[in-house]
Amino acid sequence: MDSAELAKLCAKLSISDVDGPIRQVSGEIKSEGLKDVDHCLVGKVLAGKRVNREAFKKVIEQLWSPIGSVEIEAVGDNTFMFFFPSLEVRSLIWSRGPWHFDRNLIVLEKPTGTGDISKLSFHMVEFWVQIHNLPLMCMNRRMARYLAEQIGTVVELPTDSRECWGRFIRVKVRIDISKPLLRCLRLNLDDSGEVTTAILLYERLPEFCYACGIIGHGLRDCPDDDARLEALEGVSTKYGSWLRAASVEQSKNRNSRNEKKPDDIPPSSYQENQTAKNSDTNRQSEQYSIDHERTQQLLTALVPVSNTTEDDNRGLKLGLLAGSTPNPS
Repeated sequence: MDSAELAKLCAKLSISDVDGPIRQVSGEIKSEGLKDVDHCLVGKVLAGKRVNREAFKKVIEQLWSPIGSVEIEAVGDNTFMFFFPSLEVRSLIWSRGPWHFDRNLIVLEKPTGTGDISKLSFHMVEFWVQIHNLPLMCMNRRMARYLAEQIGTVVELPTDSRECWGRFIRVKVRIDISKPLLRCLRLNLDDSGEVTTAILLYERLPEFCYACGIIGHGLRDCPDDDARLEALEGVSTKYGSWLRAASVEQSKNRNSRNEKKPDDIPPSSYQENQTAKNSDTNRQSEQYSIDHERTQQLLTALVPVSNTTEDDNRGLKLGLLAGSTPNPS
């Protein structure tokens, strides 16, 4: 019996004096229990079918073992409790999400108070979002905060080092996954009346529906019958794999593994390494060109302004300078 069924059963119970008086739990006992709650996370796998519990435990234990140990217990259908030996390990697991199992999102929640699992909603998730196609005047921390607030609840903003700035702004936000993914921000920066589109790309984006844009199910399982049938018949969808972005952390890790200091390089291979570095520089230049071309392709692929969703248009009076389109009358 899972936590939801237990909650329903408790609600139906007819309590009488026969069941005994209300017991007051001592502070010492409560203190130990509350400490355990602080060391826990509860996660729900958004899959269309019941996941194999033993396989899930094995995969997650292996995945998280470099960070720290974890005890896993199933507490409902596709719902698991994770107990960590320290608050530090729990914090690292939380901050390095979102986590997936078999391409399905694991929605993590921090239980509070007594840790009543039935009160957890499992609909808010933190994502790193890349905001592309921005002009230079947007490359500052204040603008990054404003744009992040239009996407969701701000969790983390760029540092002052401006790493990756010029190509895109990267912000971490907490979004409501019960709603369609926000694809873009239509912005108006000056008094010209021109409006252009800032494209949003999500790092570590799990399976989501190309028809309705909601995380947690694929196209064939979409509850929106009309959108699903149109997509299956070949009609262009408003959402697609283009919403996925490569993780910046993964790119950094790959680069750090490939880098060597000159003192570490044997004389016979130093020149070869320098040639490789020059080649890497050329590739980075080419990559910037490719990114720019891809941005223009994505702008073209977006549904025309007249068909954009309310989420894509909500409350913004900013705009872009590059690749702009006239504001519709």
